[in-house]
Amino acid sequence: MRKNKILIIIFFLATIILMAVGYSTFATDVSINGIAEINGEWDVRITNITATQVPDGCDAGTPTFTKDSINFSAKLNKPGDEIIYEVTIENLGTIDAELQTIIFTEEIDGIEEINYTTSELKKDLNVGDSTTFNIIITYVKNTEKVPDVKTKTLMGIIQYVQKENT
Repeated sequence: MRKNKILIIIFFLATIILMAVGYSTFATDVSINGIAEINGEWDVRITNITATQVPDGCDAGTPTFTKDSINFSAKLNKPGDEIIYEVTIENLGTIDAELQTIIFTEEIDGIEEINYTTSELKKDLNVGDSTTFNIIITYVKNTEKVPDVKTKTLMGIIQYVQKENT
């Protein structure tokens, strides 16, 4: 009986060794190496602002811009005067864009005699495209007296985002 136990143990050990050799013979390590790179560039920016209409006696100042902001200071002389600034936005990147948000807010404590209006912007701004829009500042015509407070500030946000593939 002891001899049978030893033979069974030897048989199991031989089987385990044989299985290990068989596994190592048929097992292969596969090595995978890869690199992914993004080449796209996001570059939607303001490229110009110009005063296109300035009535006599008014001053459009020297409007300035950076890639993501504009500044201007309009001086209106009399009721009915209107200054128009034309702003250009371009897509100089490699990713198509679409207009997501446009918000213009006039200062609450400014005077009612000054109105700001804007023209529409192009919704889709594909690579290489540009769009222009106008900011129109008007001294309201039907004003009975010169107001004590003589200024009104405009704050605006225009947000373009990556255009979804369709």
